[in-house]
Amino acid sequence: MKKFCLFSVLLLILSCSAPAAKNTLKFTKHDYIGEWQFAVNEIEVLCSGYKEIYGRTNDGKIYALNGSAKGASRNDPSISKVEDMWLDDPKWAGLKISYGDFITQGLTICENK
Repeated sequence: MKKFCLFSVLLLILSCSAPAAKNTLKFTKHDYIGEWQFAVNEIEVLCSGYKEIYGRTNDGKIYALNGSAKGASRNDPSISKVEDMWLDDPKWAGLKISYGDFITQGLTICENK
């Protein structure tokens, strides 16, 4: 009986520490359909706070992608400006390639939190 109780407690502990739902999405230049928007080959999109969408690159830098993230991290020196890696649109002088898809996907993460 004692072994059964210990086994039950162990099973309960393991079930409580199961991994949470995935809260990031990874995109690569190679697999992305359409025109790649960034000067890096890979970006991980994540949701934080109240619908704040950030992108993390392989070198560990984090970029604020949407207005909520930019506002929340305005005074945070650890958050980089997306403009530092955002590519110009070769078809339109003076414009950037839209990365709205990354924000849309990030918002789905926020909804599933």
